[in-house]
Amino acid sequence: MGCRINYAVRDGMLRAEISGRSSGHDAAWIARNIVEQADQQTVNRVLIDVRRLHDRLGTLGTLAMAAGNPGEVSGYRVAVVDVLEYDRYYAWHEAAARLRGYMLRCFTSAAEAVSWLRSAGN
Repeated sequence: MGCRINYAVRDGMLRAEISGRSSGHDAAWIARNIVEQADQQTVNRVLIDVRRLHDRLGTLGTLAMAAGNPGEVSGYRVAVVDVLEYDRYYAWHEAAARLRGYMLRCFTSAAEAVSWLRSAGN
C-alpha cells in the first residue's frame, strides 16, 4: 500500500487527508478505515481530502464510500475535496450516495466543504 491517512477531529467532524498512491485494494481499505474512525469518534460528518492522492481515478467511488455497505454510512454527510479536474466524476457518486442513505458532495475548496458540513448541524 502506498498511501497514508492523516486524521483530525474538530467541531464534531472527522477530517481525513489522504496522500500517496492508490490502487483499487487501497481504496477499499481507505474507505473501511475512514468509516471505522468516524464510528470510533462518534461523528457522522466526514471530510475526505484526496488532492494529494495520486492514481485515484478508478477508485473515486470507493474513496467516497459510495460502494460501501449502506448500513455503515447511513445518515453520514461526506464532503470530498478534490481538484477541479476530477469534479465531473462525482455526479454519479453523489447520486449513488443518496440511494444509500447519506449525503455526498464534492468540493474544490476545503473551506466550502467544511461550511457545507457545518450547515448540517450536530
